[in-house]
Parts: sequence; C-alpha cells; structure tokens
Amino acid sequence: MTGSTLHGDADRGTEVALVPGQMNAPSVLIAQGFGADAPPLGLAAALPLRGGGSRVRDRLMSELGFHWQAELRGVVERAVARSRAVGADWLTIPPLLLCGPTGVGRTHVARRIAEMAGLPHVGIAVGGSSGIEQLRPSSCGPDLLLPSAPVLAMAVSRCANPAVSVFGVEALDAHGQAELARMIDPATAERWVDYACGATVDLRHVNWMVQAHEPAALVPSLLRLLQPVWLRFPEGADVPLHLSEILAEAAIDLGVIDRVGSRASDGVEHLSRLRGELSTARIYAAARQWLDSQFG
Repeated sequence: MTGSTLHGDADRGTEVALVPGQMNAPSVLIAQGFGADAPPLGLAAALPLRGGGSRVRDRLMSELGFHWQAELRGVVERAVARSRAVGADWLTIPPLLLCGPTGVGRTHVARRIAEMAGLPHVGIAVGGSSGIEQLRPSSCGPDLLLPSAPVLAMAVSRCANPAVSVFGVEALDAHGQAELARMIDPATAERWVDYACGATVDLRHVNWMVQAHEPAALVPSLLRLLQPVWLRFPEGADVPLHLSEILAEAAIDLGVIDRVGSRASDGVEHLSRLRGELSTARIYAAARQWLDSQFG
C-alpha cells in the first residue's frame, strides 16, 4: 500500500499495513494470484483486521458474560492480554476446539465472542458426504466453482480475521480432517491454495472455533493445532443470566434489540418456564418465538 506504515506481526510473520489517517484500522493483503490476473471478489485489496482498540478489549472483558465458563473466559482474557503485549491492534484467538454435550451452546459462545469483538461470524457445516466440498470445492462440468467457505467469508465480510465456526468435524474422514488441519496450521495456512480464486490465500488470521463432542474423534494432525475448551451448562444463579444473553442474541438477530427495553424481564421470565430445558438452541428458538409474538 503506497504511503502506508508497515507494522510487523511477530507471531504471524506478516506485515500489516496501517492505513494513513486510520491508524486504528490495520489491514493485510491475504491473496496472491497465480498469474497476471488479479484474484476475484476484491481479494487483491488489503482486508482490515478487526477486534482491536481499548474500547473493544474492555467490552470483551466487561460484557462477554459466560461467568460459569471459566475456561473459555481465560482463553479470551489471555488473547486480549497478548494483543496488548505484542502491539497487535486486532483480536487473535488461538484455534479452539469447543467441546461439551449437545446443546451446551458452542455456536452461541462463538457468536457472542465475535459480536463483542466486532468480528463477522460464519458457520461452516462440514458433516455429511459432501462436507469436504466446503473446504476444497471441486468443479463439476461447466458449473461455476466457488471459493472455499472460509475464503468466501473473508471476501464477503471484508475482514481478514473473521470468527469461523466449524460444525460436524467428526463426520469428516481422515483426509477431510487433514485438509482442515492444513488450513489452520500456520506453516501451511500462509499460502493455502484456492483454485477457484486462482490464488494463494493467507488464512493465518482466521479465528477458528471447531466444534466437537469429544476430542478423540479428531485425527492427531488436527487435534494438535486446537486448544480444547470444555463448556458446561449454567447452574443456579447463572441460569437467569444465561437466559438474558440468549434473549439479547435473538433480539439482535431479529433487529428488535432497541425495542425490548423493560420487556426483557418478561422475556426472561417466559424462558424460565421451559422447565429445565438445557439446550441453548431450543432456548434460542423459544426466545425468537416470544419476540415475534411481542414485536413482530
């Protein structure tokens, strides 16, 4: 970038451009074409790195919630401290393996972290017989070949460090899991080949959050790259707070968060009548139904 100041990221080994006049908006070139043609989808331009600044970091610490998830909060707190220590004005969370029983809220956790940090969040379902197609699309006759899901997410969100949740990883065979590992491993993620873009793409800034019930379901090459974080259901006094957070997430998704106001307590009371329902997904669905009935 002409006229930009270069700021090195010591851990990632990349040069990050600080846009003149926008010193709080670092960006990085992520794609390099095979030939003279520029990569599609605007990937030839530098993409911003988000989640930085004292305001965002303070918000992560004060408003993230999940006080019953001490392990998770510790990971986020260390990531924030690390960004301060190395002078990186964006959020980088180590690749996580979110573990726990069905319904514990793995996706809810990932979305909440992304929301608090101002990062786009994308979910990638890799389970099933065609799951590998999300990671390494293959052409079929004259069909248009789209980029891999992580690269497409970066292009659409215009963000070099989105939060990417990976669902169904246990259903991938060893080859598919090894492919995902190559996208996460810094040694191979720096110049990951996306043939649909006709370019190598730097995936090292992606904030990966892989979901699994048990770490034993992952191949060693993938498991060694991920930091396991065990999630648990809230208990006692943490339950109303959990319901409040789910209600707020649903209100944001429906675009009615500014209208809930004093009715939030009514919504939490409604959700508390689910009589011991633990699944975050089911509570979220009930929250949406209640909000639709009140503000739809």
